[in-house]
Amino acid sequence: MRKKNILLVIFIFIVVFSIIIIRPIGNLDEIWNYNTARVISEGLVPYRDISMITTPLLPMITAIFLKLIQNEVIISRILVACVWTGILFTIYKILKNLIKEENTSLILTVLIGILCRDIYCIDYNVTVLLLSLIILYQELKNIDNVQEYNKKYDFIIGVLAGLAICTKQSIGATLALIVVLYKVVFAENKEQFKQYIKIAITRIIGILISIIFLFLYLVFTGAILEFINYAILGISTFSNKISYMKLLNDDKIEIKILSIIVPISMLLMPIVSLINKKSNKEKSIRLLTILMYSLSIVIVMYPIADKIHFLIGSIITIIGIIYMLFLLVEKICNKIRWTKKYKIYKILTLLIWLIMFSFTLNKSINNIYTYLNMDKNQEINHYKNIRIEKYLENRINNIDTYILEKDKEGKKVYILDSEAALYMIPINKYNKDYDMFLKGNIGKDGEDGQIQRIKERDKNNIYLIRNRKIENNWQIPQKVIKYVRENLEKIEEIEIYEVYK
Repeated sequence: MRKKNILLVIFIFIVVFSIIIIRPIGNLDEIWNYNTARVISEGLVPYRDISMITTPLLPMITAIFLKLIQNEVIISRILVACVWTGILFTIYKILKNLIKEENTSLILTVLIGILCRDIYCIDYNVTVLLLSLIILYQELKNIDNVQEYNKKYDFIIGVLAGLAICTKQSIGATLALIVVLYKVVFAENKEQFKQYIKIAITRIIGILISIIFLFLYLVFTGAILEFINYAILGISTFSNKISYMKLLNDDKIEIKILSIIVPISMLLMPIVSLINKKSNKEKSIRLLTILMYSLSIVIVMYPIADKIHFLIGSIITIIGIIYMLFLLVEKICNKIRWTKKYKIYKILTLLIWLIMFSFTLNKSINNIYTYLNMDKNQEINHYKNIRIEKYLENRINNIDTYILEKDKEGKKVYILDSEAALYMIPINKYNKDYDMFLKGNIGKDGEDGQIQRIKERDKNNIYLIRNRKIENNWQIPQKVIKYVRENLEKIEEIEIYEVYK
């Protein structure tokens, strides 16, 4: 069994990595997350030196690998493949625990992997999803002892929830709340409630240990006040929103269908759990557990319910949908003479799995072959061994040359654009607030604070803003752009940018 699991992990990693590695440079989420890890690896301190609105565990871990191996985007891509391998393997283990059939679990895992193929990227939400799935798997594996206190087990569950808070405070806090509170639902008498209190206290201790380590780090690095500025007060300036209703008009039919099914299923889960309570209490508890942990990650969709956030937030609910369908099919099979046909079912699922395995492996081998034979960048720092489209390569080179020339003249260049980090990374520069110039990422004073800083800065500073004929990223602080355009002097243009002083 262990050998099979190892082979499965290797297979998942190859498939995921083959999808990621052929992508050209350009995904801004990848650039922003890598840039944060890059500057941490070079000695900058989160919040004090770096504008961040999430807790820093993910970029700090990434920074360790960048420091130890090589400070290149390709290293972060390997880490992404590892995280998604963990997610898909844990989903497989959960499904196998729920439906007790290996081939079906493998088929469903592949289908979920295909569904998520476009969102394989380094992301704190994805890391919290992995932690949530690990906790859910452990809870389901120990469902027979749901009301029993296990000091070591409950402490570890608490630590994992604490690590989620250290990765992204909002989702992590919700997960921690579920971890602490959800077992009270199963306490049916005074003795069981006493057991629950022990469980809750032990889990809280585990959570607090993770948080205390983060707090001490912030205190000793002198970043605590800036942490409050960016990660707590600064979030109030985050006004970006994408309505959930937009998912109904997505260009992919599976997203449209799921956007309807997911909320309906979340309403159905407690009803189905209640129906199964009398006939099979264990299955009822399993479904209720899945529902509770789906609530811990579903909030990732608020306030931005785009395809990426929707899929991340729906993974545990999709597991719940699969389990409800399994319970329905199981009831139907119990009413017919199913046992004689079970062998046929096993053979059929094995054939489907082998076909899917062969197709997926073949596609992965083709992707790797494509990567090995494609033109890869070897000149631009930090993007080596990754494909860069020719137009973007030229743009990066031209803008970076311009920035370095202005440096020699004693003039500092700021790019007020969502793509700023794309150009700053190759020349090893970092400008706090400007390398991820988005609403909600610039501290508690928001756009007015940035305008005041422009007023107070050296008059030799140069500001690049996107040409008015080219649409800005929807999260850009438009008020600052407007101020620059109306109050500073336009002196020239470079690539897609207007230059102001």
